[in-house]
Amino acid sequence: MINNIHNVYLKGEKAFEKGNFSSAKKHLLSVVDHDNNYYAAYLLLFQIAEQENLSSKKIFYDALRRLNPSLSIKAPKTTKTIRKKSSNKTEKNAIMTIPYIKLLIQQGKTLQAKKSLNAIVNTSKNKIQIKQAQEILITIQKKDKK
Repeated sequence: MINNIHNVYLKGEKAFEKGNFSSAKKHLLSVVDHDNNYYAAYLLLFQIAEQENLSSKKIFYDALRRLNPSLSIKAPKTTKTIRKKSSNKTEKNAIMTIPYIKLLIQQGKTLQAKKSLNAIVNTSKNKIQIKQAQEILITIQKKDKK
């Protein structure tokens, strides 16, 4: 039994941020084994599965949809595709999705969220994602002025 599930999640999150996906998966799977409603853990597990193109991303996607029916992540395709590995800088930015950034904001991590949003605006090729990032940045700036 996990004494403090949040500490285990934080260990998984740190490993995820460092790119140590195997350690992150171990911690995050332990979290969801003990609390199958731990949304943030499922979100990171989905992002790891997506990065590594694992078949388990469908399972994590389904869990995310169960916890948040208005989820804005597209459902994963069932066929496995081979993706070319990119540089670490692009990979790090690709990990930060809009739903994850919204979660950071909810957790009060606005500085980290701003950095990620600026990275999306400066490096993304997806116009919709850029527009969403800009809108969130404007909202954060309005809150900061208050």
